[in-house]
Amino acid sequence: MASADQRLPPPANEPYLPPPKAIWSNDSVAGVDTWRAMSEHMTFAPDAAGPSIDQEIQKYRDNPRVVTAAAERASLYLPYVTRRLMESDFPPELALLPFLESAYDPHAISANGAAGLWQIQPGTGDVLGLKRDQWYDGRQDVVRSTDAVIGYFGHLHQVFDGDWLLALAAFNSGEGTVSKAIQRNIQQGKDTDFWALDLPEHTRSYVPRFLALARMFQNPEENQLRLSLLDRSRPLESVTAPKQISLARAAELAEVDYDTLKRLNTGLKRDITPPQSQYQILMPSNAAQRFEAALVNAPPATTSTSSKHSQPTPIEATHIKAPVVKARTAGYRVQPGDSLWTIARRFNVSPKALMRWNDIDDPQVLRPGQSLRISDH
Repeated sequence: MASADQRLPPPANEPYLPPPKAIWSNDSVAGVDTWRAMSEHMTFAPDAAGPSIDQEIQKYRDNPRVVTAAAERASLYLPYVTRRLMESDFPPELALLPFLESAYDPHAISANGAAGLWQIQPGTGDVLGLKRDQWYDGRQDVVRSTDAVIGYFGHLHQVFDGDWLLALAAFNSGEGTVSKAIQRNIQQGKDTDFWALDLPEHTRSYVPRFLALARMFQNPEENQLRLSLLDRSRPLESVTAPKQISLARAAELAEVDYDTLKRLNTGLKRDITPPQSQYQILMPSNAAQRFEAALVNAPPATTSTSSKHSQPTPIEATHIKAPVVKARTAGYRVQPGDSLWTIARRFNVSPKALMRWNDIDDPQVLRPGQSLRISDH
């Protein structure tokens, strides 16, 4: 995933409280139907063809264990990712991107600090509103990071006029990189589709790799891809823990396997919820009911009982809150790397307002050194 300096953040949420109740539901997109739902509702990827895609398919066929191992890891998270994409009227094949980013491992951390299913950089997480501190990393929270990325995809889809290949390229190399490549081609009288652009090598291979995966998952038997059927998942719910509690103690109260809770609550860095704050723990619905009942009956001191799972190694706090400057300042001079959306966020105004105040017709055309008004008077 590219850096954050050109990204439009989704609406801000409470730090530790993701959307409650029925996070994964027992519907037509969950469980055994997930792979089929994705295959039947793919939109743009199956139509793509070309030598580079065929080459990537052959690479996957030559090393099938890489795909099947990631598919096994995805089995717990894919129903939610697919469902949220379809609820947003987005192509469900976008749920395959974490195969490329992290091999569907929410604990994955790259050498340059990108983390989670979507491999979000620290700065990107700040722009997307994902909290980070010594207790929690929203980039590794499957629910919150997925919702943030879907919000950003909505932005990219709009910026690039509904072209999903350009949106994917921007997701990988940055919105500015793709926009500049488009402008160069326009000036040279060339086509502006993905295949015609002069983009970084890693992006030129990233998009064909994704399209190859989509074609393979659409026809797994034809592409020698063995997928274990996902049992129809029981619904999962998020339950509010009113005070700090270790996952080991929560598992005991909910009568659920500790490893299950750990796999579902990947945003926690210490196997214990943050202190002095409510936190919503994700667990199977039947376990959630037992947990809520146990909280009512449990003595107050028992909820924060420590265990071998909850003893943390001290971690330096890394949460950085981006400064927000109130609107109605005199003006702003555009810096290299700025976009209309990052400037709007900095001054707590909307991009449309900036365009109106500065008579801007094309939101992608900004020049370093350009002066912008940050008010309507």
